[in-house]
Amino acid sequence: MDGKILVTTFYKFQAFEEKELKPLKQALEVQGEELQLKGLILIGKEGFNSTISGDPESIEQLKKFIVSITDDHSVWFKDSWCDWKPFSRFKVKIKNEIVTIGRPDLVPSSEQNFHLDPEDWHKAMMSEGVIVVDTRNTYETELGKFKNALDLRINDFQEFTARFLEQSFDKDKKILIYCTGGIRCEKAILELHEQGYKNIYQLNGGILNYIKEKPDGFWEGECFVFDHRVAVDQHLQPSKQYSLCPHCGNPGSQKIKCVQCKTEHIVCTSCLDSAPEKRTCSKNCAHHFRLGHKTTRLHRDGLKFPPK
Repeated sequence: MDGKILVTTFYKFQAFEEKELKPLKQALEVQGEELQLKGLILIGKEGFNSTISGDPESIEQLKKFIVSITDDHSVWFKDSWCDWKPFSRFKVKIKNEIVTIGRPDLVPSSEQNFHLDPEDWHKAMMSEGVIVVDTRNTYETELGKFKNALDLRINDFQEFTARFLEQSFDKDKKILIYCTGGIRCEKAILELHEQGYKNIYQLNGGILNYIKEKPDGFWEGECFVFDHRVAVDQHLQPSKQYSLCPHCGNPGSQKIKCVQCKTEHIVCTSCLDSAPEKRTCSKNCAHHFRLGHKTTRLHRDGLKFPPK
């Protein structure tokens, strides 16, 4: 893997005191600078959640540091590779929740809370009558999801429980839920247990773990990731189909030739259909395109430009 960038995703629920967070943030920032890492680490009183990229040796050093600050010295790192740095900077943020569902009180007491490993998940999906539910946002599900999975069409994870309850599932029914790396399900399943759903299971390690173990399984499409790779395919390779739309930041696959500078680029369907200036490769080109059209209209109407 010489010359390759290692990308690692990890999280852990662990209690930190409020007074520990700032020193921890500073220590992580020192690690990031010394190891020349890129990515984002979220920390809070409930633990940490992160995706980081760097050269393999630096990532291994970070892993050792992360493990050293945990209670039981265990963290599950989910790795993939990239030919280029998928993050432009390194940042550590202190958050109220490391995954936002609006319930800071929801913290799993066990890291094996109704989890199914990829093999057991694969078998469960073949069971008659099982319901599979995607917990992710719409811009993620549009790139790919499990075969026959229910997409709740949510725009924010905090909407998940309400949308789930709208389905009025039989509470005795076996239900499988999943997300990208597993952390959203850790909280979602606790909320659903509170609602009386006891026969509900989550995919251990999320989609990333499943497609690592079952690249030719029930996953269809690509898996959105929160960095400049946009998504990974069924072999955990960076997407060749999607790019981040320069206008809204969501995944896009619509190829255009910029109407301003003639550069080829990719935008999302929503922006492409919304306005002529969105057929541009950047916000800067969109701005100049609008200015040019404003000038044309003013001259056409016999007005001076700029108007006084």
